[in-house]
Amino acid sequence: MLRRIPLLALLVSLLALLAPPVSAQQLDVIRGRITGQDNEPLENVSVLVTSISGNVNRTARTDRAGRFTVTFPNGDGDYMVTINAVGFAQRRFEVKRAADEDVLLADAKLSKVGTVLDAMRVTAERQRVSRGEVSQDIGGTERTISNLAALPPDQMGDLAAMAATLPGVQLVPGQDGGANGFSVLGLGADQNNTTLNGMMFGGAGLPRDAGVLSSLITSPYDVSRGGFSGGQFQLRTRSGTNFSNRGLSFVGDAPQLQWTDAAARATGQEYTNGSLGGTVSGPLVFDKAFYNVSYQLGRRSSDLQSLLNTSPSGLQASGVSADSVSRLLGILGNSRVPINTGGIPGSRLADQGSLLGAIDFAPPSSSSGSAYNLTVNAGWNKQNPAFTPLTTALPNTGAERTSWNGGLQGRHSGYFTGVRRRHAHGNERGLQRVEQRGHAVPQPAGRPSSCELYVCRRHERCAAAVVWWQSVSEHHAEW
Repeated sequence: MLRRIPLLALLVSLLALLAPPVSAQQLDVIRGRITGQDNEPLENVSVLVTSISGNVNRTARTDRAGRFTVTFPNGDGDYMVTINAVGFAQRRFEVKRAADEDVLLADAKLSKVGTVLDAMRVTAERQRVSRGEVSQDIGGTERTISNLAALPPDQMGDLAAMAATLPGVQLVPGQDGGANGFSVLGLGADQNNTTLNGMMFGGAGLPRDAGVLSSLITSPYDVSRGGFSGGQFQLRTRSGTNFSNRGLSFVGDAPQLQWTDAAARATGQEYTNGSLGGTVSGPLVFDKAFYNVSYQLGRRSSDLQSLLNTSPSGLQASGVSADSVSRLLGILGNSRVPINTGGIPGSRLADQGSLLGAIDFAPPSSSSGSAYNLTVNAGWNKQNPAFTPLTTALPNTGAERTSWNGGLQGRHSGYFTGVRRRHAHGNERGLQRVEQRGHAVPQPAGRPSSCELYVCRRHERCAAAVVWWQSVSEHHAEW
């Protein structure tokens, strides 16, 4: 497996020629100073730092000034520090990142191993504030999205639904089968953007089992963050760990499990849903190389209700009178306008699939080296028919919509020790593509392609109807 590292480095170099540079990947730097009881620096003290979520270990030794530095490329921000020195009691404590800190402080004071004394006097000192224990005052409005348990299972992985779990964020349902969006401060969904590992992301969802860190920024203090006036949804992939993990999930729903009224049943609101997802992660080489892959496939179907098959109660719930529908069908028949064509499905179908995978190569040294990451994401969504609702239209008003997105990212970060200070650097390159296509229902050449009924809202039983149509000259219309 280690022989493939030069090939990966070549791939990252090729990606560097295809896209402009963006911000470096997240690099957790744990730095501290170890002193004795009299604040004298302790040299050659053993420091072991372990990531809590992944059990990945990094070791270091203190220098003459009692200082040490440990790095975790693409770290999760939560670590346990263990300090051992000859003649001193062991010290063990936790350090955790607050918001987007670059350096985590892990200062510690060791006490000597006690011996039997003839007499002992204990005096209490005023507690001093430790830099590593005080919560950091971080400006800006970045908020971590952690209340995902509030989402129903079928909405897990929907980025807009995830953002709407935060106060002040409103979910904006997608129109005509489009993806959902969210509104911040009353602005439209098109005023937001989404990033994955610092690079633009064109998808609207991820596998629900994906291991990612997510946050929403509305008014960043960092001037380098821009391109939005509403909110920026940030996603960051988690690295694999030394633990091998396999997961499988299934979400199913059926009309027999849903509580609806007569109007909802008449307008086709009941649906059947099935979604299969999973995740696999673990080490390729312990403490050096890791992988993390998640996936999801699903289908949702419901009855296709239109003017031709909707019951009088369903038409009434949609604001349409049954005699107006009869009048419309009579006008269309007299005008020889087709009200139905072949190739129209009997159900409204929505298929979707998504994939997210990452491979991380960490440096073997705790104080210097290079880390590499390769991330792949893909999504696919198909709806037929896409336009909703159809209870006030004929079946041939619908169309098929297919959208897909794919991306490839390569990241590199390095950390090395200079003469007087330590340096961190990194770069990222990526490719992202989003495409949407739609096809209208096939129609005979030169014939009207769709008809829709507009009913007088003041007089529900108004017999007058207006027919709207659009002529096409080809069997398929693509936009």
